[in-house]
Amino acid sequence: MDQTEFHSVVAKAMLAPSAHNTQPARWSLRDGGIEILANLSRRLPIGDPTDRDLEVSCGAAVEATVLALAAHGVGGNATLLTAPDENGLRPIARVMPGGEVNPEDAALAAQMGQRLTHRAGFAPTGPTAFQNWQADHMTLVTAQEQIDWLAAQIDIASARVMQSKPFRTELLSWMRLRKDSVGYDRDGLNREVLAMGGMTAKIVPAILGTGLFELLSLLGLGPSLSGEAARSRGAAAMALFHWPANESNVDAGRAFYRSWLLASARGLVGWPAAALADDAATRKAVSDRFAIPKDRVLFNTLRLGVANGTTPSRTRLFLRDVIV
Repeated sequence: MDQTEFHSVVAKAMLAPSAHNTQPARWSLRDGGIEILANLSRRLPIGDPTDRDLEVSCGAAVEATVLALAAHGVGGNATLLTAPDENGLRPIARVMPGGEVNPEDAALAAQMGQRLTHRAGFAPTGPTAFQNWQADHMTLVTAQEQIDWLAAQIDIASARVMQSKPFRTELLSWMRLRKDSVGYDRDGLNREVLAMGGMTAKIVPAILGTGLFELLSLLGLGPSLSGEAARSRGAAAMALFHWPANESNVDAGRAFYRSWLLASARGLVGWPAAALADDAATRKAVSDRFAIPKDRVLFNTLRLGVANGTTPSRTRLFLRDVIV
């Protein structure tokens, strides 16, 4: 593989999703293979102290690399790496090009440019959207009563997580609320992506960055401050993603990304609700209610449905920023 082909593969692979759009994955062409590494400066030490989300995000990038190769008519085989961190980079996996392309990979590769996060709400979704769709790592919830319950749990979990001022400070550092914010069109969560109006964007830093949030929470307004229940209830389904506790989060990320691309192929958009997994009490409540096996861990949730309008285009770093 020459540099031109490598750059073309990475340009497609970097479309993979990541927590808070931190884009921690980095790519390197070494010894005929493509190495995926995690840039540790893009960790979320408060919100993700165990690096679960970092590894899941890089796992999505690993799968995206395999699929990007498939789009170029080349097969790919991924092997996880266990080398120590070096120079702020953590080796994640090596993808070796070669062999025949899996037809399913080629089909999913066609969805990589279509997959988008949509936070503005959902339009009515046809009854066949979720037919014949199941996976060992996913519990698909379509009953409205259960969706309503999950929507409430998302707000409860978010309110609990947001009680931490260090967490709010970290979150704010990845929010791009002004057009002139550094990285507005490159990374993090900008106003359009957050489906946030201009006035709201102006007051969010004053609430999240000060003690005002705690005061309002004491008055019982916590869930409404961070709440998304009204839009969440409009989802046609919620997909609960879980993975064996003793297996790799990188592999969990690969499976998560494939499922999201399968949703795109069905004409659906997704909206993650990671708070359900981040808050221990809510994670247990959800796992118990939906009989997730005890040896598996809930690691993310996707609200799924048909977009109710235009979805903002994704923001991505420059290609030169992600190649090392």
